[in-house]
Amino acid sequence: MSPMTVLFFYRLERLNELFPETEMLNIKQASRVMGYSRDTARRRLPFCDRRISKATLARIMCGQ
Repeated sequence: MSPMTVLFFYRLERLNELFPETEMLNIKQASRVMGYSRDTARRRLPFCDRRISKATLARIMCGQ
């Protein structure tokens, strides 16, 4: 497995630990994970209907 794949699964597992009840994160949750303000998160992350999937966020976190 490539290092990026391992990193992706690590990040996804961590997001699952933080938010076990949901697959989609709202702006507040995503900004908290990324360390962004809400406005910065809105500009930098690809939200759809004010939500982003944990898989997409994990991909962004590992630079894919």
